[in-house]
Amino acid sequence: MRLKTYIVSTMAEAIPMIKRDLGEDALILNTKKIKTGGFLGLFKKNKLEVTAAIDPGAAKKRKQVEEVEAEPPTDLDVQQDTSADLINELKNIKQFMVHQIKQESLPKELQVVKERLTQQEVSADVQEKLIEKLMTRDESETAPATENTWQVAREKLMSMIAENQTQPTTENPRITCFIGPTGVGKTTTIAKIAASHTLNSDKKVGLITADTYRIAAVEQLKTYGGILNIPVQVIESSADLTKAIEDFQDCDIILIDTAGRNYQQTEYVEELKNLLPADSNVQVHLVLSLTAKYEDMKKIIDNFQSISTNELLLTKKDETGSSGAILNLICHYDIPIRYIANGQNVPDDLLALTPELVADFVMGEENHA
Repeated sequence: MRLKTYIVSTMAEAIPMIKRDLGEDALILNTKKIKTGGFLGLFKKNKLEVTAAIDPGAAKKRKQVEEVEAEPPTDLDVQQDTSADLINELKNIKQFMVHQIKQESLPKELQVVKERLTQQEVSADVQEKLIEKLMTRDESETAPATENTWQVAREKLMSMIAENQTQPTTENPRITCFIGPTGVGKTTTIAKIAASHTLNSDKKVGLITADTYRIAAVEQLKTYGGILNIPVQVIESSADLTKAIEDFQDCDIILIDTAGRNYQQTEYVEELKNLLPADSNVQVHLVLSLTAKYEDMKKIIDNFQSISTNELLLTKKDETGSSGAILNLICHYDIPIRYIANGQNVPDDLLALTPELVADFVMGEENHA
């Protein structure tokens, strides 16, 4: 794709120049009002900065830009109306272009952004949405100059996360059951949440574990309970769970650990369904490890569909350099994500999910543009 920028007085003045330099198939990607000239900051003139482009490979796939043959207007307001009308006409064309052009046809600064998203394993459809937002900004927004493309991409990413992020239905559910595959770090994460409620919010917490498959898991939770001065009960059935919840009726928060099993075994899911009392107010949080492939995460979520999942909880961020799955989950599912676990320290390595946090993970802090 060839890009060229023009500084003109009117849009009508720019059209012949664009046709001459880039041809009949050129598209206007962006226009912006600027001030030029003057002396010591005074007497500057109103101008238009017009950015146009031509992509020879996509010429047959898009409509031609209509010729603007009107005489150059003398009234600035008329000029602004003409620019606005043309921008509105071209917005749909630019959106269509995003679907047609390949990565090598993108402007260099957008190629860098797309490469970063690919490295972070952001899915193709989510990448396309972000690139589309970068290529179809309004005239009032800052142009995608090389020096600020990375920051603009980060801001657009935060906006996209905020638009798609589903918020938890309750601030702090009283009873929460944590489920998920083996090895995702449920027990350690439960200890972090318990410690946070106890140390930071002065809440009375009760711990329940149904993970009787691993003796070490029971002992681990009892160890955390002893350190935090939190009572722990071990259960094996739905009746045990109901009784344990009754025993903890004076607790502000009750956290329930379950055994990690092969998520592809349907009998494991059935065991969990039978464990949870049908008439209880237990919230179910599905724990996923960010070290897993995104396709496996989707299968896990689908496998647990028969159990109403209230929230997702993501762990082991510190064990992977890829954060794209967080963004994919936000954009593909309407299940809230409250926490991301980022290490083994209790209770410190438990982060509240925010658009800023996800953007930091995905884009990084370095300005690559």
